[in-house]
Amino acid sequence: MPEEVVHGDSLEEIRVEWATKLKLPQEEIGIEVLEKPRFFSKKWKVRLSWNDVIEQTPEDLLLTPTQVKREDNKYTFVFGEGVKRFIPFPRAGEVQRNGSPQSKPFFVNFGDQVEFCPVQQTGQLSWELQIRNQGLAVAAKVRHELPGHYLIPEEFPASETIDLAQFAYWEALPMSSEAWDEAKLNRDLEQLQIVHGRRPQCWSEILSVKGFGEVIVAEATPVVPPQHARLEDFVGEPQKSIASDENKVDFYASKVKLVEEGTVLARKIPGKPGTPGKDVFGKEIGTAVVKDFQFRLKKNVHLSEDGLEVIASCSGQPVRVDEKTYMVENVYVQNQDVDLASGSIDFPGDVYVNGNVHDGLHILAGGKIEIKGSVSRAEIRAEKGAKIYGNIMGGKTLIGEKYVARSQLLRSLSDLQDQLNSCLANTAVLLKASGNNNLKPGQCLKLILERQYSNLPKLCARIEKYIQEHKDDEMVSEGLVISIQTAKRFLVGLGPLEVQSVQALQRVDEALTQYVENMSVEIPEKLSLEVGYLQGANVECGGSFKCSKGIYNSEIHIEEDVAIEGVCRGGKIFAGGDVKINELGGSGVSATYVQIGSDSRLSVTYCHQNVIITAGREVIQIEEDCKQLEIYREDGRVHVDKLKANPF
Repeated sequence: MPEEVVHGDSLEEIRVEWATKLKLPQEEIGIEVLEKPRFFSKKWKVRLSWNDVIEQTPEDLLLTPTQVKREDNKYTFVFGEGVKRFIPFPRAGEVQRNGSPQSKPFFVNFGDQVEFCPVQQTGQLSWELQIRNQGLAVAAKVRHELPGHYLIPEEFPASETIDLAQFAYWEALPMSSEAWDEAKLNRDLEQLQIVHGRRPQCWSEILSVKGFGEVIVAEATPVVPPQHARLEDFVGEPQKSIASDENKVDFYASKVKLVEEGTVLARKIPGKPGTPGKDVFGKEIGTAVVKDFQFRLKKNVHLSEDGLEVIASCSGQPVRVDEKTYMVENVYVQNQDVDLASGSIDFPGDVYVNGNVHDGLHILAGGKIEIKGSVSRAEIRAEKGAKIYGNIMGGKTLIGEKYVARSQLLRSLSDLQDQLNSCLANTAVLLKASGNNNLKPGQCLKLILERQYSNLPKLCARIEKYIQEHKDDEMVSEGLVISIQTAKRFLVGLGPLEVQSVQALQRVDEALTQYVENMSVEIPEKLSLEVGYLQGANVECGGSFKCSKGIYNSEIHIEEDVAIEGVCRGGKIFAGGDVKINELGGSGVSATYVQIGSDSRLSVTYCHQNVIITAGREVIQIEEDCKQLEIYREDGRVHVDKLKANPF
């Protein structure tokens, strides 16, 4: 037996290479491992061995064809000279060597008796019907064998190897008349009472089966399930953080999720009923009932006309109470400080803060504001009033901005009308007293403006700027705009010297008189600001003001009454109503200024010197300490009542 020591990357590679080189089956080559791959050598070292077969070239050996003898359904091979190997083809039939069945290639020796019995099929088409899934389908387990047999030629060409697969061929025969057909299939289905769901292509699929296979003959009509009503939610969970565009975070911005009136908070998508199915017996298969739901509504929400949408009835914070319950909260409650963690608050309703408001933040409320703690250099704006239990240190507080602005406009128009009326009256007096100086009305107007009413053009320009900024306010009418623009034209620059200046300003004076008489600012009830303590703050309020402790170096503008139960030192107070102060001014501080309306009353329990009080156009300066100070207007005169304070 020949042997050879060889090297290779793998045992399989070595076996395939030498089987090809020796022209032998791989299983006839023996491999003995001598060395396995190591660190320094990655190859296998093996010893190969195989049967001793003398190889001869065609020049050394004369090959002759192989003959085949057929007897009934059996073929006998008479091998020619030079045949060495025989390769069976099990699918075509059975090969026997010396009476022993062979399924793998084998070597042939002289005198071996090799026989071949080919496969023969009489042809068969049969099936077994099975009802599955309680009538949802009918399956046919098909056995389909085509009639015919394998044949081989009577002579094989001269060769060392005979491969039966290269020469065996199939010969088809006609199907027996007793084979099952489509009519038989229909009878079987009818016997099983299959009346629904027959697949038109099932017969062609049965015929295409080779050997054994399965074909679905009939199927039930499937049930189309219903589409249940679905909810589209636009509220979700309250967001605890907010990120603006470009990945920037504005810690001072409002982090309260808000909606406007009319915003859709949730929508119901109606369900659709399903379609019943039918099994292969023709029995109907029911479908599920459509699942529906109804919205539950709390406060400040309503349903659309079709009942499919939940709509906000007012602006505020949307709240999803549970899966189907919605509401809009027009009162925002902050149970902690307003700081960088919470962000500022911008809310259309009332705001309640159970803490402090830190530097740089703001609270803007369309309703009332109530703060349990203090406010430090922050901005507070409320349209319907505010109550701050603690202190206000710096910053700006604006209560009833719309009413403050309207009051300022009304006061400015009234002041403009008074000064313009007086200016025109003095101009008429000057024109009559001029005698033969031949002064024109415009020249007289110019002189009066320059000498007595130099502030009138500035006041007119300031009012024009205001109405431009508040042109959408219902108080700013087109006639008012025209009147102010006309007044500015004939009061500024060389306007007074125009020929028609006096007549035009007289018409403006008449129009302003009517506006002032007809305009009124309706302050809502209980519009007020209550605070414990003020220091270095700027406050404006369209209603009343009350301070329970004191005010230091602050400036407040109040349209109605002012009540300060503690001290008021430094700063300025502008009040449109009555003013009551427990202690006003103080030694060692800057002058304290108080301005009240012409018909207002000032009451001070104890007043220090260095206090300046303006009542209408009259200025009263307190030069010594006094108590029980009362300043009021009676019979067209301003009265000042006081008692001399006892020196310390």
